[in-house]
Amino acid sequence: MTLWEKLQSRTVVYGGSSALAILLMAGILVFAVLLGTRYSLRWDLTRYQSHSLSAVSRHLVKEVNNPLTLTAFFPEASPERQRAREVLELYVRQNPKISLRFIDPERDPIRADAAGFRRYGNVLLEYEGRKQLAETPTEESVSEALRRLLQKEQKKIYFLTGHGERSGPRERRGYQIAQKALKNEGYELAELNLLRENEVPKDASLLIIAAPEKDLLPTEVESLRGYLERGGRIFLLLDPYHDAGLKNLLAGYGVNLDDGMIFEVNQLTQDRAILSPIVTQYKPHRITQDFNLVTIFPFARPLFLNREVKTAALVPLVETSSSSWEKLGKEWQKDWQKDKRNLYDPKQDKKGPFTVAALVEPQQAEKPQTPEKKPVKPDQPTAPPEQSPKTPQAYLAVFGDADFAADEFFNQLGNGDLFLNTVNFLTNEEKQIIIRKTDQKVEPMYLTRWKSLLVFLVSVIFLPLAMLITGAAVYFHRRTLR
Repeated sequence: MTLWEKLQSRTVVYGGSSALAILLMAGILVFAVLLGTRYSLRWDLTRYQSHSLSAVSRHLVKEVNNPLTLTAFFPEASPERQRAREVLELYVRQNPKISLRFIDPERDPIRADAAGFRRYGNVLLEYEGRKQLAETPTEESVSEALRRLLQKEQKKIYFLTGHGERSGPRERRGYQIAQKALKNEGYELAELNLLRENEVPKDASLLIIAAPEKDLLPTEVESLRGYLERGGRIFLLLDPYHDAGLKNLLAGYGVNLDDGMIFEVNQLTQDRAILSPIVTQYKPHRITQDFNLVTIFPFARPLFLNREVKTAALVPLVETSSSSWEKLGKEWQKDWQKDKRNLYDPKQDKKGPFTVAALVEPQQAEKPQTPEKKPVKPDQPTAPPEQSPKTPQAYLAVFGDADFAADEFFNQLGNGDLFLNTVNFLTNEEKQIIIRKTDQKVEPMYLTRWKSLLVFLVSVIFLPLAMLITGAAVYFHRRTLR
């Protein structure tokens, strides 16, 4: 048999055809994979577009004109990591200038800490040197963070310095983590020394006074008073036994202080008294709205609110439980080292609950203005009286504990969330745009009697019968060719 005859044999023809078909299919698959890695193309055929970004989110993504980096903090073995990737890649597909990376805080804690890691599930957005942190890898949270990041104007927060405040690093009691969280929220931070400045700068959206160890001078206190009268916002955090020379200022607004500390006995400590009250319930306010996290307040002092003052409206935010009490002075510290059980003295100690955090709304004094009378001609129309611009509402948030937001406790329980909630309220950033998808309603499919019969005939009888007839025809056709 010649070579040509061998090439024309049935075995070679069928085998070659099969090999050629396999090679052709493999080539098509390889080409499709290479094409898919370079060009991403998806169709969302679901009725409510449940696997696509909403129209509002797509509009925000179009405004990204420079490189934007999404950094998600997840352990590699976390099952939520893949679900987060599916959501975040929707943003990457919409704009090639958006990139995505994952950091495992357990394996790479240095990079995670440098990127501003707070807890698992956070997504950090970086754009044009600005940062914004999304709490969860959901479209609502990420798009809200993107919306705030695209705002080129950053609100400025000042930290008061010059009196031993916790504005800088101080081992575990510093505010480095809190400041990093504020930067990730999109704020610009700066320090303020009222000994060098005559008043609080006009670009200040908020002034944070974190546990001064020395008293402020009377001129500084007057600068703070003037700042509040102009509609300023102050976040004051005080340690026990240190009122920073602000006792009279606070008393004028109805917040009284004494030299005591709060103890508590709860289910976790059994019968042992601790200096860290645990709070699970909060007073109704926008700061604590839907706030269902536990917070801990180490070394807290009580705030006594005078409801009879006319100069301010007082809103309690955080209160301890009824199992708490206050010990005055410092002599109890000797007994504390000996026995931590029997410290409560009903004759001297005050029984709780106590207010640990409160919001002060200073009332604006209305100054009567006598309009200047000008001669009016008979034919001249009377112009409406000029209205002076209204002073914005001032706020003073007072916390009887500065350690709850320190580096040691900021990321424990809900402490950091309460701190950021308070800052966001004071800077008029408490209203967040919630971008929700259209509600996906479950719509059952109802089939009439003849439609049900048709589905049964096609799926159970016609399709299997057609496959059987086709297979039999191919078998008998090949037998006739042999």
